[in-house]
Amino acid sequence: MKEALLLRYSLFPVLYTLFHHAHASGHTVARPLLFEFPRDQRTYALDKQFLWGKSLLVTPVLEPGVEYVVGYFPKGLWYDFYTGDSLASSGEDIKLQAPLDKINLHLREGSIIPTQRPNITLWVSSGQPMHLIGALSEDGVAEGDLFWDDGETIATYENNQHAYIRFRVQKSTMTSEVLQANVEASYITVETVSFYGVKPEPKRVTVNSQDADFTYRANQVLTVTNLGLNLSQNFTISWM
Repeated sequence: MKEALLLRYSLFPVLYTLFHHAHASGHTVARPLLFEFPRDQRTYALDKQFLWGKSLLVTPVLEPGVEYVVGYFPKGLWYDFYTGDSLASSGEDIKLQAPLDKINLHLREGSIIPTQRPNITLWVSSGQPMHLIGALSEDGVAEGDLFWDDGETIATYENNQHAYIRFRVQKSTMTSEVLQANVEASYITVETVSFYGVKPEPKRVTVNSQDADFTYRANQVLTVTNLGLNLSQNFTISWM
C-alpha cells in the first residue's frame, strides 16, 4: 500500500497535466486502449487495462493471490516504467509478474512524462524536485508537456497564472520550452532526466552546451544527473 501511494504522489505532475487538458480541451484522463488504437480490434473488448492519457499503460491485478497478470500490448515499443526495459510488441498478450508491491506500468514510445520525488503528503510532494522520463520511439523522438500552478487558486488557466512547458526529443537532443511561466514553477528544479531506448551508448552529454554527469545502463537507459535546472527556464540536453 505504501509503495502504491508513493507511486501516486510521484506521478502527480502527469495526472495534474491530464486534468488540465480535460478542463481546457475535454480530453479524457483515464481512457480505454481503443481510444488510442482504434484500428486494433483487439483493444475493443479490453476492460482490465487502461491508459493515463496517451502515454502510460496500466495493467492492474484484479484477482487475489495471483503471481502474474496477462496484459495486451498494442503494436509498438513499450518500456517498463520502473526499469526502462523495452518490450517490442507485434500486438500480443504478454505475461507480467505481479508482486504485491508493484503496479505494472509501461510507457508508450514517443512520450515524455514529468514525475516528482514523493513525500509523506501530496502538498509536500508538490514542492519536490522533478525527474523527467523520455521513452524514445524507434526513430529517437518523443514529446510531452507539463501544466503547473499553485494548486489552490481558481481559474489560473483562464487568467494566465499557470506555467505550461513542452518537452521534445529529436536527433539526440531534448528541449524544454516554457510557453507560459509563473512564480510557482520557478521554485521547482529538474534534478534528473532519464531517456529510455538510447542507442548507441553516448560518450558525452551536455546540458545547455556544458558537460554533464550521466550514467548509461545495458538496457539502453541514459540518465543525466545532478542537474538542478530551474523548471521555469528553457534548457537543452544533448548526447553524442
